[in-house]
Amino acid sequence: MTSQTLPIRDIKPLLPVPDISIYLFIALVVAGIVAFIALSIYILHWIRGRKRGDPRLDWIATLDRIDYSDPKKAAYTMTRYGRLLAEEKRSREIFSQLLPRLERYKYRKDVSPLDSQTKRLMKLFIEMVHDAL
Repeated sequence: MTSQTLPIRDIKPLLPVPDISIYLFIALVVAGIVAFIALSIYILHWIRGRKRGDPRLDWIATLDRIDYSDPKKAAYTMTRYGRLLAEEKRSREIFSQLLPRLERYKYRKDVSPLDSQTKRLMKLFIEMVHDAL
């Protein structure tokens, strides 16, 4: 038997292969765009945060706006930002004198108005911090 006369058996027609490469490409492009946008937002947020500058300026502005008519809130605000701003020896000394005076106005339901000595120490501390910057 020659090759011309042999019947060819078990050869099946080609099956169609599903081509999903276009969907994979679209998914890859969309994921890349989303990653680029997220990275851009993160970088812009980071740059804006660095431009903000010295936080001590914000703390000093908060101390400048203290309402002395509300002694409890004034004591808490002065304690919080005073600890952050007392950097020099003299300002730490003034702040250490001020802390026991502020304790009278914290942790109580009803407090008396700020006395003149405490107000004077608070204003002196704020002036010293202004001069330090």
